[in-house]
Amino acid sequence: MRKAFLILLIFCAGCRKAPEPLPGKAVLQLPRNNEICADGIIVSTSRTKILFKWEASKNTDAYVLSIKNLENAQITTYSTDKTQLEIELDRNLAYSWFITSKNTQISKEISTDVWKFYNPAPAQTSFSPFPAELIAPRYGEVIPLSATTVTLKWAATDPDGDIDSYDVYLGNTNVPVLFKSGLKTTVLADLLLDRNKTYYWKISTRDSKGNRSNSDVYVFKLD
Repeated sequence: MRKAFLILLIFCAGCRKAPEPLPGKAVLQLPRNNEICADGIIVSTSRTKILFKWEASKNTDAYVLSIKNLENAQITTYSTDKTQLEIELDRNLAYSWFITSKNTQISKEISTDVWKFYNPAPAQTSFSPFPAELIAPRYGEVIPLSATTVTLKWAATDPDGDIDSYDVYLGNTNVPVLFKSGLKTTVLADLLLDRNKTYYWKISTRDSKGNRSNSDVYVFKLD
């Protein structure tokens, strides 16, 4: 009887279905990250056709291209089974984009990192900085009582490479007020803030020519 039971266990183990392969992460190629996209096909004075291209990922039968207008935060998505798409976009604007790889047989997906680029206007020679990326505190983070101070961290890039300074907006409403201006670093450390309150913050980046960009607004809470 025991021998028969062991045979049954071995048989059942052999019948287990192998796990379905997860989709791999695509590799972004064009438009390149943090660059001015000067290779687009000019459609009009206000529109350019941009080629989005990426390497195929394993175990993938569909892709979703997500493009974000960094001026108004509007996101547009495009589905395809190919590894490139041409999309018409407004000129004189910064955009971000990423690819989501999907395996529709098992309803699994994975996304790439986010890249940024600038779609220039005709004869444009000066470009606004890309909106800063807020690093810490993370969106929705709860700061524990054990942390006596709060440190804000962010990162920023500029197509011209001429970032001059940063203004920090911080407050208890979803439209934060100017807190510090003219910072030359991407860290504002050791802030003493009131406990048991919710805070909103954003970064305004300014370059040497006076061009500005604003980050998203993040929120965090102090216990």
